Amino acid sequence: MEQMASALLNGPSPAQNGCYDTDLTLAYLAKPIWCRPQMTIGTLVSDVPAAATLVSTVQADAPLRGTSADDWRGFGVLAGGKGYAPTPMGQVHYRDLGPREDHQPIVLLHQSPMSMLQFADVQNALAEMGIRSIAIDTPGYGLSDPPQRQPSIKDYGETLVYVLDDLKVAKVLIAGHHTGAAIGASFAADHPERVTAILLHGVPQLTTAEASDHPSLHPEPRIPVADGSHLSGSFQPRTPPDQPAILEARTWMTIIGYVSGPNLAHWAVFHYDMQPDLMALKGPGLILSDTADSLHPIDKRVAKMRPDFEYLEFSQGSIFAFMAEPKRWARIAADFKRRIDATRPSVLV
Repeated sequence: MEQMASALLNGPSPAQNGCYDTDLTLAYLAKPIWCRPQMTIGTLVSDVPAAATLVSTVQADAPLRGTSADDWRGFGVLAGGKGYAPTPMGQVHYRDLGPREDHQPIVLLHQSPMSMLQFADVQNALAEMGIRSIAIDTPGYGLSDPPQRQPSIKDYGETLVYVLDDLKVAKVLIAGHHTGAAIGASFAADHPERVTAILLHGVPQLTTAEASDHPSLHPEPRIPVADGSHLSGSFQPRTPPDQPAILEARTWMTIIGYVSGPNLAHWAVFHYDMQPDLMALKGPGLILSDTADSLHPIDKRVAKMRPDFEYLEFSQGSIFAFMAEPKRWARIAADFKRRIDATRPSVLV
């Protein structure tokens, strides 16, 4: 019996099998077990870590580039803080970044079709400032599960309850962009006890006529075609040419818009009467606007509806402006939060 076990483990002799190379390399790991020297049951587990340690000492020609010709970061901008919360719409993906002793974080809600990626550099900047933020992929976008039926904005807003409960966060400053602003307003109106303040960047308070004639109702097809126009069609050139940071933002919008599946959140926005929720909002508010954004005239209208809210024109650009200036956006949000926090009792638990 012992001879059989030895044969199975150690195999034929090296002379019979040509097993002469015994260096600890990938070639070594590729050899049959019996070709590895001094092999015992105890060394079966220890081989891989030892070889892996040696392999990891190989130095690339350019750090963190691999075979790439540039420093495009991809999803690397979202490093750290990611997790999932169970909700009635399935798993909702979030990124919780910053000091945990900040018990009233900023919740960041993206436009559609997009994902939390639009807030990646904003979150990184906020964390550097010592401010906690939680970015959330709207169900059906990013890495959140797709809903099994068409949600309303109210449905999306209620999903936030489950995410915050899962994270054991009682109160937040809500910050939303476009569709995210609508979701945030719905949540804040229905759950005022959980909201310290609200920041709305591009407010889709659409009338019936505005909703029925919105350009987003006529999207480019996404079924793949041979000339690649299913992607290039939604990445049309602009005049004058975009700056590199805007080009990067538009690239992400094209990619994420393609992988997101049905654009359910836009349908929800166009069937949402936002005015009652806007008028019901309690506490401080800040409206940000971009003058080249199609929602800019509506932002000014909402500012008149809520003269108690602060109003700031963030840029002369479009919906991509804050992705090009994430640190400035983060500073504005951080200043707003600090002013709010200074007027409220400290949260200890």
